[in-house]
Amino acid sequence: MNESQIQLIVKISETGSFTKAGEELHMTQPAVSRAVAAIESELGTRLIKRSRKNGLVFTDVGERILIIFRNVLSELQKVDELIAAEQGLEIGKVHIGAYPTACTRFIPKIIRTMEEKHPGLEVKLSEGSVDQVKEWLRSKSIDVGIIIPPNKDFDIVPLMKDQLIIVMHSNHPLYQKETISIPDLQGEDILLGRGGYELQIHVLFKDFKLNPKVRFVVDHIDTALSMVQEGLGIIITTKKNILSLPEQVVFRELKPNTFREINIAVPDMKDISQATDVFIQTARTLFTNEDA
Repeated sequence: MNESQIQLIVKISETGSFTKAGEELHMTQPAVSRAVAAIESELGTRLIKRSRKNGLVFTDVGERILIIFRNVLSELQKVDELIAAEQGLEIGKVHIGAYPTACTRFIPKIIRTMEEKHPGLEVKLSEGSVDQVKEWLRSKSIDVGIIIPPNKDFDIVPLMKDQLIIVMHSNHPLYQKETISIPDLQGEDILLGRGGYELQIHVLFKDFKLNPKVRFVVDHIDTALSMVQEGLGIIITTKKNILSLPEQVVFRELKPNTFREINIAVPDMKDISQATDVFIQTARTLFTNEDA
């Protein structure tokens, strides 16, 4: 097999479509179909199948081969980077995955700084939930991710800590308290963020042998803030998760001071590309010493 064939299979996995993959690689849809058939014939196994329910999906062996193909392309990229460096040039690609808050608060500044200092680097960004970013890292669909614990499956570089706060309506009785602790929240209607944030909240309550009273689970902080504004509950979130508060919505810090770790994650630190290393160093320079 050659690099173009490997690129085609990986591109199909990224786009979820023969047609879209062909457009990005300047191939017609029939040409993509013929190329895939030739690859599968050469390998002696099906890589891709069509499902009425899920559309185009990879077979089990196809998913495992995808990881190998991504590794091959990553190694070939390192060769290109080495040759370019030998010629005094700087090239490379880094595919970043991050959850929505990170995409809003951190990633734009990191990308702008990288492009100013390293104009030869190409940056790609995928936005998803914390759990999605972790799955992308496991499958090596991305080079580097911004995640929150647990992160035992990856090599981690600490980025920052973000202090937990309680967001509530201004007429909520808890706002009259100077300090709020987890026991104060027993029985309160809690609006919980989905996608990786749930675990820490449950652990905090479990430490006091309590269970949170979760009224709604939501995907977006703006949805939760609107619910708080209508008096439907309170949010346990972090300072950096909030850009601005709606009218009549206020917050108190959780005491004792409690933090959520925000980390940079890669599948294997020993195997990162130059471009990924540039991303990590840029992110740490910009944010590691920033106050929570």
